Amino acid sequence: MSNTRIAFIGAGNMAASLIGGLRAKGLDASQIRASDPGAETRARVSTEHGIETFADNAQAIEGADVVVLAVKPQAMKTVCEAIRPSLKPHQMVVSIAAGITCASMNKWLGSQPIVRCMPNTPALLRQGVSGLFATAQVTAEQRQQAEELLSAVGLALWLETEQQLDAVTAVSGSGPAYFFLL
Repeated sequence: MSNTRIAFIGAGNMAASLIGGLRAKGLDASQIRASDPGAETRARVSTEHGIETFADNAQAIEGADVVVLAVKPQAMKTVCEAIRPSLKPHQMVVSIAAGITCASMNKWLGSQPIVRCMPNTPALLRQGVSGLFATAQVTAEQRQQAEELLSAVGLALWLETEQQLDAVTAVSGSGPAYFFLL
């Protein structure tokens, strides 16, 4: 990851946690960018982590090797269709949005290399467990980049099928929240 440039689309809690984990692992702030529609969110992430932030998603992804989609599932289609003209074929897209399939993202983005993952709430404390699934377009080097990205906030495990992410979401995502409620 030492030369990897990462752009986050969405700079909410999970994105900020990933950014913080990457910075703690030694990734230079100049290698990380983020975009968010909220000026306060941009200012907070920029101040806390020393990264450059943008209101414009296309500006944020310019020159990135990895584009992390950290937006709400209901906004994913709109965001994907908006950034599609700006994406380069080599840019890997990592989605942390629950329930949005790789097939849907391929429809909205074209044939980008896509990694779909499901981090859980303990990732906010860098103690999470994330399941990852990669499409066929993802290279071995990109798989390693995605694993290192998610390992910044805990354990990252590759899944054999995308359907296994549903089980990860139910057990790993909802399980800790249920436990904490009790």
